[in-house]
Amino acid sequence: MTTRHDDTLGTEIAAGLRTSLVPSVVRQLADIEGFLPAIWPQLAPSVDTAGFLGSALYMADMALDAVEEVYDEPTLSRESLLAGALSEADLEQVIAVLDVFHWLQPQLLLLLAALAEAHEAPSVGGQGRPEPREPSEREQAHQATPVELAPPDAGLLPEVPAELQLDAPPDLYRAIAVWPGYFEAVWDELQHLVAYPLFRQRGRALYFYARSSSRFLAVPLRADEAALREAGMRPYAISEARAIVERALPAVATMMMHCTAMRAGLGLREREVVRDE
Repeated sequence: MTTRHDDTLGTEIAAGLRTSLVPSVVRQLADIEGFLPAIWPQLAPSVDTAGFLGSALYMADMALDAVEEVYDEPTLSRESLLAGALSEADLEQVIAVLDVFHWLQPQLLLLLAALAEAHEAPSVGGQGRPEPREPSEREQAHQATPVELAPPDAGLLPEVPAELQLDAPPDLYRAIAVWPGYFEAVWDELQHLVAYPLFRQRGRALYFYARSSSRFLAVPLRADEAALREAGMRPYAISEARAIVERALPAVATMMMHCTAMRAGLGLREREVVRDE
């Protein structure tokens, strides 16, 4: 049963990631008694470094490189959407929500990857730089952007996990399903991208890059079974938390690719770290 303390930690994690949205996977982990209190105090100092954000945004650029190769001529555009699916005001809201996910998902992938690596080693991380993460106007905008999630059975949402081999509709698609016209147009086009080998390969590459990057956490993380038992967790709860993390990792990597494609269809292709000369 979720405790009030863990609910509070979920909100604290969202704040640490500079967003208003508590990701569904964080809510699931909050239901595992003792897990968030054991791991978040260890992760929070690393999340609050410039290096953590830099690694996350580098992965966003990795996703864009692959998307531009396989999705170089999107059918969707601002003009086509404004001609039928969205008003100007709705489009601006969609863009704001996509920007939240554009920064949130790679950070979440890094966190989940660190937890996955920590299951298998006495300690991970400690090689990252401690320089603090400075506040930015963009992150302040993300924190001020409300992200509503449509019910998982709304509209075409049940088709998403069935097509992408996921357990449930991901947060990204639930967020854009608030605008049914946009969601239907995007899904009609993007569901076919999974057939492109490069698209799938880059999703897997993000997964492995995130796992290898866990060594660059600024502060070491101890979250193997022994450490979690020392923190008071029971074996079945540890196993359940591990299963949640392992399921979420490839799903978040896949959704990074889909978010990047959604933004590309709106002409949003500026790189975050690796700038064109």
